Amino acid sequence: MSDSGLRDENRSIRIEKDAISSAIISGDGNRVVIYQYQLERQLKEEKVSTTGEIGSNPYKGLLAFHEVDGDRYFGREKQIEKLWNLFRTLHENTTQLEAPLRLLPILGPSGSGKSSLARAGLIPELARRPLPGKSQARVAVLVPGTHPIQALATVLARVATNDQTPVTKTREFAEELKQTSSNTTDTIIYDGLRRIANVLPEIAVSPLVVLIDQFEEVYSLCNDPNERQIFIENLIHAAGDRSGCVSVIITLRSDFLGETQRHPALNQVIAELGVFVPAMSTEELRQAITKPASNAGHPLDNAVVSLLLKDTQGREGALPLLQFALTRIWDGLKIGVEPVKTLEQIGGVGGALADEAQRIYQSLNKQEKKIAQRVFLGLVQLGEGTSDTRRRANIDSLLSYKDEREYVKKVIDRFASPGVRLVTLFSINGTQTAEVTHEALFANWGQMKEWLDSSRSDIRFGRRLDEAARVWDENNRPEGSLWRSPDLDFLKNYYERASDDMTLLQVEFFEASQQAEIKRKRLQRLAIGGLVTGLVTTTTIAGFAAYQWQNAEIERIKQTAISVKSLLPIVPLQNLVTAISLVGQSRSPLFSFPNQSLPPSVQDSLFSAVQNSREKNIFKGDQDYVNSVAISTDGQTIVSGGDDGAVRLWDSKGNQLPTLTGHQGAVNSVAISIDSQTIVSGGNDGTVRLWDSKGKLLYTLTGHQGAVNSVAISTDGQTIVSGGNDGAVRLWDSKGNQLPTLTGHQGAVNSVAISIDSQTIVSGGEDGTVRLWDSKGKPLYTLTGHQGLVNSVAISTDGQTIVSGGEDGTVRLWDSRGNELATLTSHQKSVNSVAISTDGQTIVSGGEDGTVRLWDSKGKLLYTLTGHQGAVNSVAISTDGQTIVSGGNDGAVRLWDSKGNQLATLTGHQGSVKSVAISTKNKTIVSGGSDGTVQLWDIKFESWLKAGCERLQDHPVFQNPQTSDEKGAKATCEPYLRSSR
Repeated sequence: MSDSGLRDENRSIRIEKDAISSAIISGDGNRVVIYQYQLERQLKEEKVSTTGEIGSNPYKGLLAFHEVDGDRYFGREKQIEKLWNLFRTLHENTTQLEAPLRLLPILGPSGSGKSSLARAGLIPELARRPLPGKSQARVAVLVPGTHPIQALATVLARVATNDQTPVTKTREFAEELKQTSSNTTDTIIYDGLRRIANVLPEIAVSPLVVLIDQFEEVYSLCNDPNERQIFIENLIHAAGDRSGCVSVIITLRSDFLGETQRHPALNQVIAELGVFVPAMSTEELRQAITKPASNAGHPLDNAVVSLLLKDTQGREGALPLLQFALTRIWDGLKIGVEPVKTLEQIGGVGGALADEAQRIYQSLNKQEKKIAQRVFLGLVQLGEGTSDTRRRANIDSLLSYKDEREYVKKVIDRFASPGVRLVTLFSINGTQTAEVTHEALFANWGQMKEWLDSSRSDIRFGRRLDEAARVWDENNRPEGSLWRSPDLDFLKNYYERASDDMTLLQVEFFEASQQAEIKRKRLQRLAIGGLVTGLVTTTTIAGFAAYQWQNAEIERIKQTAISVKSLLPIVPLQNLVTAISLVGQSRSPLFSFPNQSLPPSVQDSLFSAVQNSREKNIFKGDQDYVNSVAISTDGQTIVSGGDDGAVRLWDSKGNQLPTLTGHQGAVNSVAISIDSQTIVSGGNDGTVRLWDSKGKLLYTLTGHQGAVNSVAISTDGQTIVSGGNDGAVRLWDSKGNQLPTLTGHQGAVNSVAISIDSQTIVSGGEDGTVRLWDSKGKPLYTLTGHQGLVNSVAISTDGQTIVSGGEDGTVRLWDSRGNELATLTSHQKSVNSVAISTDGQTIVSGGEDGTVRLWDSKGKLLYTLTGHQGAVNSVAISTDGQTIVSGGNDGAVRLWDSKGNQLATLTGHQGSVKSVAISTKNKTIVSGGSDGTVQLWDIKFESWLKAGCERLQDHPVFQNPQTSDEKGAKATCEPYLRSSR
């Protein structure tokens, strides 16, 4: 390595501590000050008798190397050099428009050493070799936890105030991070981090480096998608600011890479700049093993080094296990035990960790063992398609209602003592928290694996109970937040087997739910008594009681349906039975009224419970990203276009019809005529192509000087409209003849539409204008008002109302004479898609803020539909205006009714949903996504109900029903099972 790089023998840095920062690292006249969000709690060192003083242990055990360990971190010199060079490159030419984001992602599996590489490798190297033109730097280190904005605000407050407990400033900064601002195009952005950093003292000479360790916690622990989005956007905008004041480093477990697809800017920078931490070579491992002992004056002999290398190489997550074994070897040296003997006693690498955990566990009494089990299970975040991860928890949340706090702390301290460190304790703003030091414990400690294997369902249920009890308590304990059957039935069973492990709040929630249930049953008995009495004097009372009972039962059915959906991952079969039973109960004459459909929550619970069987078809045609889908009026023909340049046709059974090839690049937009005889496509090659229903190419329409972004076809199939990057809107007839070219846009045309009578064409573009043209190509009106791109336009059936949605977060309504009717401001970010019902009375919009919004024709906001965990890319509305469909970055297709109730969440896409459409008959939905699939969904409720019944037809719950739900579900299914026999 070059002289400017790291030097093995002389690390040439000085590490100090002061009262505020966790470390000050100096080297060659440079200075790096470290500030941390978490302040690690220091436990009293255990006394160890020694036969000869050999100095403190130079190994880290399970603990990650931190910034203060830079002088004893060995073996990763080449990787440090690589990271430093890349980080330096990101800081060159920061004022240029095309400069890359100053965001360095460090990736690797659990146990690969990525945290140590960042914290003990790269950060100290900034003291030896600072960033270009900077001799100082401030490094703010945090782990995101459940509230990443709070974590970021706290460490920024410490940097700004030099105060360990800056409560007021933390609150102020947290609010600032949540504030939005606008850039020159009035796009709403979160850039509070940039604003805070720019006013820090001496920021020009001492820039801020934000290091987010364990970035996966943004996904595994933070349950608020809005907070997650705000946190990530703050990092992206600060890292991209041309002032160069802020840089960002993240360490991320590689099995969470898929989660970053929810945030395209972050995903893109990871793809371009991410550094994957490789496994250490034999020589690098040798350095990590031998150098610390050699520098401490007690080199290890070759025999034990060879054994350690043999036990470590090729073993996933082995580095913390190796460090733990070395810690034990050093402790053995202190009392005169030879290293090889120690390694043999502890069972080698990996065995040391499990052996130590089991040793402490076996030394506990019966009550302490029960506490230890509850504590460790409370510190696990169960993986959903990923490995289990650490979970940081408030110590008070680990206490059962029977425990004394000090007694539990005593048990935790046994595992957290400096000689062990299986658990790490922290103090965050005066609150004590605990965390398993390394996830290697989950895989290597047999007792832990046994607990996890037998407790997963209970852990999930307990976390759900925690959340319900917390919400109930925080809202002054309303009766409406308490659980009813079947949740209460599950809770009773949970209480019977696990009451000793329940917290005080959980027990209070359970008891209050039981009391409310007793009260409801008493009211029901009174109501029934009133119904059966024949006394005239009680008729009014009985009627009122019956009314109360009926309302209570309807509410019970609705709440139970909500519970069914949330409990599906825990007990899927039982909840399918309950969902079907609820359909039968909802249809009872006691609850049904004329013209009233099933409660939306009941429909949603059935859709969710039968989800896998009713995903009607998944069409995969070796295609890449699907950009656009369309479905014929009769629902019999589906069209898709994607990045592979092909247009694909499918029938309603999922059979692929001819693949239409010809485009030389991605297909961006497709449409199909009302008679299904003509398909239109437009793509990046600048052509519009017309095909017949058999897949034969009719005409290739040339003229656009650049990509075609949007196409539409008139109801009679005689007029085709296209808009492209050349700013032109082009008209063509069904014979492929070009009609007038409509020019006027000063930039790309993003969206086009045509009225049902073919007399009005609408276009929206990058110049922020919406333009109306007649069928001859004459410009009618230029509609201005949007402050930024117009992303989507639509026109009502009668041609009297035009809708547009744009980058400025507004939806705008215009009449056919170009007058603006209303500006609909409610979206917090860009509006990506708009649609309007056939009667022009309902407008639908979906945007980057993750919401779908319904408006009336006057611009009044009717409903805000929440549920998507990320941007909404596409919306559609059925002909009768009763069903709304949306697709978004969370991979979900969601159905809503016109009252804003969610009817179903249709999952199946393994990536973002880019386009949705609904057939005129309102029974079939088609969606296309980034996973390359086109998915067709049958949304007839009776079809889903029949599928659920058929799934249970031969199951014991129908052969010998025991519970009221099983009996009710079987009765509901009888007509469907008879018809299928």
